[in-house]
Amino acid sequence: FYAAFVRFAWPLTGRSEEMRIIDAALSAADMPGIVVSGAAGVGKSRIARDALSAAARRGHEVRWAVGTSAARTLPLGAFAAWAPSAVADQLELVRGVVDSLTSTPPGTTVVLGVDDAHLLDDLSAFVLHQIVQRRAAKVVLTVRDGEPVSTAVQELWKSGQFDRLDLQPLSRNET
Repeated sequence: FYAAFVRFAWPLTGRSEEMRIIDAALSAADMPGIVVSGAAGVGKSRIARDALSAAARRGHEVRWAVGTSAARTLPLGAFAAWAPSAVADQLELVRGVVDSLTSTPPGTTVVLGVDDAHLLDDLSAFVLHQIVQRRAAKVVLTVRDGEPVSTAVQELWKSGQFDRLDLQPLSRNET
């Protein structure tokens, strides 16, 4: 007996205004990106992923990383997939990660999504600082309300002039 399983992707509903806000932040020449904050379960990750999917459909290169409590104990834990192998020097390692995350064909913009940015280690936050300072990519960060956010991550969105979207739960009608 063979059973085929089909995974359904539910459409994102009730968030068209929020998607417009994210798109505007990613399209603005003078803005490095946006921070999407909200309570656990409000849909931060989902809206960020959908925003990156929309950016990919418009021809942008997209990257997705996730901060986790386990990865927080490792330098560059969230960006391990982009780390060059056999590099011992930390500065060279950071350069390699930045280059891997932002390399694209000429004329193509990278949109980098970092889910649960409040869980990033300091070296990962430094990588993001470098990307923002170089204007090497547009950035979408998600941050959970009520969780401690490292100074390095706070400095990133405060000094980088990021837009901020405080995501609220959907209303009963929207749900």
